Amino acid sequence: MGRRLEEYTREELLEYVKTLKKQKKFGLVWEDKPERVVKECETKFPVVREVEEKAIENAPGEPTNIIIEGDNYHALSVLNYTHAGKVDVIYIDPPYNTGNKDFIYNDCYVDKEDTFRHSKWLSFMDKRLRLAKNLLKDDGVIFISIDDNEQANLKILCDEIFGVQNFVSNMVWAGNRTGKNDSVNIKNIHEYILVYFKTSDGVLQGIKDIDESKYKFSDEYVDERGKYYLITLDQAALGYVESLDFGIEDPETGELVFPNGRKEKSKGEDEHRWRWGKEKVKNGLENGLIVFKNSAGKRRVYTKQYQFYNSEGAKIDRTILKESVISEYSTRGGKDLLKELFGYAPFSYAKPMNLLKDLIAIFPNKQAVVLDFFAGSGTTGQAVMELNKEDDGHRQFILVTNNEASGKADAGAEGIAEKVTYPRIKTVITGIRPDGTKYSDGIPANLRYFKTDFVEKGATTDDTREALITECSDMIRIRENAFDFVASAPEYRFYKNDKVFVPIIFDQFAIAETWEKVEELNTDKLPVHCYNFSYNRHANEEEIPEDTKLEWTACSIPESVLEVYRKIFRKKEA
Repeated sequence: MGRRLEEYTREELLEYVKTLKKQKKFGLVWEDKPERVVKECETKFPVVREVEEKAIENAPGEPTNIIIEGDNYHALSVLNYTHAGKVDVIYIDPPYNTGNKDFIYNDCYVDKEDTFRHSKWLSFMDKRLRLAKNLLKDDGVIFISIDDNEQANLKILCDEIFGVQNFVSNMVWAGNRTGKNDSVNIKNIHEYILVYFKTSDGVLQGIKDIDESKYKFSDEYVDERGKYYLITLDQAALGYVESLDFGIEDPETGELVFPNGRKEKSKGEDEHRWRWGKEKVKNGLENGLIVFKNSAGKRRVYTKQYQFYNSEGAKIDRTILKESVISEYSTRGGKDLLKELFGYAPFSYAKPMNLLKDLIAIFPNKQAVVLDFFAGSGTTGQAVMELNKEDDGHRQFILVTNNEASGKADAGAEGIAEKVTYPRIKTVITGIRPDGTKYSDGIPANLRYFKTDFVEKGATTDDTREALITECSDMIRIRENAFDFVASAPEYRFYKNDKVFVPIIFDQFAIAETWEKVEELNTDKLPVHCYNFSYNRHANEEEIPEDTKLEWTACSIPESVLEVYRKIFRKKEA
């Protein structure tokens, strides 16, 4: 409070007590631990640079997928400029903080003896999840894999970041039927997947009901609409309704059949009634949707439950809600797939691809942008491509991973990004393994590979702007998804895609003359998204000729990047 207690008046003390009452009483409290990669951003700005020789382009018109090699805090900072509010789905499999050398903080493994073990993990996750939330669209969703070591802490942290009201599910994945190595008193065979929407606009769709076991009597139960099984038309659990207790004429006997096989209306001792009203029953009889059968000495009425038709006889894609317990995929599946791709398993505990496909598939947009900033072996990227192949989707993935050694199986390699993530994605796209053998027929897709880097903060803000301007080009290309090179000169660089033409102009005094080149080279007359160098927020729009026939917008660069970074790093330039 600043003064000794006796120096405060009674009124001041009462006012102070009121402020204490307004403070949050429930939540997660930990000692925030400084992190080297965060502190770096006090003196330099993250950027990305493309590794051009790793580009793959064999799917014209399709979105370009992205791999970013580097620390995910720096990559997420860059993505806060390129993809703020543009990501539909985030899946992450962060370190579980088991104390068994699975979590590195400030270049050191965090072990079980570290008294700040949980504080370091929470500091680490808090910063990244807050940056990730900025990237989600309002209807976006995030899936986070975790186990018992940090599940309770993560749930409270996510409640705070995303809001308790946006919690969707704490899914259980029973993927390790043999049990974990540290199981002692109870065999632990499960992990968790926490699910949150960004806002109340979020929605997940059902999955196709393909449980063939329901249709095991297909030889008997099949007609022109395909396979079906029978459900009794009478119902007792919902309570008796007199209007739903009426006779249905049996076409075989001509007799009326009432609920529960009765031959007349209930007199009060029987609570069974029909599920359908008279009009729906009439439609069912006329369209062959109702079946009469003998059961336990009674004549009973059933409805046909088809795979691909509803109770009205209309064709549908039958769906069911995704269940919160997942047991059909094992941890072994992820490892086996890596062996199939590489001939060995660089990771012992890679997530099964089909698990990720299922999670991504319940998001209804087939053009979703899918981000994984703990990408590891690249399972999420393969899942996106395989799912696109199955359902004719046009999803795009962004994978972020560091280039640390990828584990015992690959201890001598340069690292995860170069030796595992990129080769895996390249193999899936081309169908050719790193050793030159055939893996598959391939899946046409586009890919660009970037590495994080830095621009040092200048002595003045203008010095920083001048140093940053030419390093923003790749960030702008990612932001616009414009990777086709058109032309360059000391004053500008031009890029485009099939929807937009993107000039980046480095000299604020060359905008007018550069626009002549824009008019000349933009042969398709695409809308122009122009990025003009400026020492402030003003994008120098007045320099664009008034008589231009092109549709255009202009943005100040690098000020628009600096504004994003100021919010993240809360720094003030000199």
